[in-house]
Amino acid sequence: MFVKHLSLTNFRLYARLELDLPRGLVIVQGDNAQGKTSLLEAIYFLATTHSPHTSADRQVIRWGADEEGPFPYAVLKANVDRSDGAHLLEMVLQKGELNRLKKEIRIDRASKRGIDLVGQLAVVLFLPGDVEIVSGAPALRREFLDAALSQVDVGYVRALDLYTRALAQRNALLKQAQDRQLDPDELAVWDDKLIPAGVEIATTRRKAVAELTRLAMPIHRELSNGLEYLQITYAPNFDPARPPASASYQIGLDESQPPNGFGGDDLRDAFKRALEARRRDEIARGMTLVGPHRDEMRFVANGMDLGDFGSRGQQRTAVLALKLAQVVWMRERTREEPVLLLDEVLAELDPHRRRCLLTRIGQSDQTIVTTTDVNRFDAEFVQTARVMSVRSGVLTQNKTQARAG
Repeated sequence: MFVKHLSLTNFRLYARLELDLPRGLVIVQGDNAQGKTSLLEAIYFLATTHSPHTSADRQVIRWGADEEGPFPYAVLKANVDRSDGAHLLEMVLQKGELNRLKKEIRIDRASKRGIDLVGQLAVVLFLPGDVEIVSGAPALRREFLDAALSQVDVGYVRALDLYTRALAQRNALLKQAQDRQLDPDELAVWDDKLIPAGVEIATTRRKAVAELTRLAMPIHRELSNGLEYLQITYAPNFDPARPPASASYQIGLDESQPPNGFGGDDLRDAFKRALEARRRDEIARGMTLVGPHRDEMRFVANGMDLGDFGSRGQQRTAVLALKLAQVVWMRERTREEPVLLLDEVLAELDPHRRRCLLTRIGQSDQTIVTTTDVNRFDAEFVQTARVMSVRSGVLTQNKTQARAG
């Protein structure tokens, strides 16, 4: 799978861009704030319907675009070559009713829903800030799992959407219960939606973490020159096999399935009992305290928790191993090679880690790497790449010219 052509109108710094992209390795060079990262962001946006930098779609529209002419405000298009042929993905951002931003999605010129994008364009994105997946808040690790699974599993997307909506309604009721008597049947309506979706989310995450761990361990071993042994620990908020106080354990190859003796009905019943047991606390705090929205996973190297005690370089290496494992994992799940997007990936890496990383990223169907200085890469690596330069939202290539302006 690779992006053959990218078209942008009023996206970030790009007033207009028409860019042909080759298979293999592409290096995009430029100073900061010139449009390098925005190029990766646009491809990610087309693959996932959202930006990795902001939850407000309005912020990706080029400043002043709404004052320059007729709607729509921003348009993104990608011609994607896959094993089943060529496809056109389009996304239009424009004003709708009550001045709200409307997002229109088209696949091969037919209007589609966001869920229909699953599998159309698979991407793995690395940003410098992704080191926070290891060292930051648990929500960032849950977001990583959700984003990865949402590109390959339609059922997971549906379950996550249902769970999120049911959780919001349930939390609203719990807040109201602080001021009035709550009818148990009111909560039961949302529990009936929350529980099956929550069990599906937790079960799917459990399996995904096990699969990613299996793939990340040898990659991390190579990146660390054989000096570190990576383990990923999975700590579900709700685990029927263990008491809540100790619901943290290492997930390995033999733990990709629910605990022994627990089937789907058992998990749902146990989840229901856990909600009932915490009812008083939930009403007091006005929020749901049990479920996958509070799950956690940790990164451990040689017995040391990298989030709490790892160096910046160790944390970065763990994230790189995870992202490279995600490439293989997505290929195994979809039978398609995802597009690899890497932003300033060599920073804070020693020479050995750099060499190992460059060897691996050069093996993908399409890898787009950004840098402020192309001399950071080995000369042989650069010779295998198509090198481009970007300045103020204008992108030029060394072989074919992009029509930008």
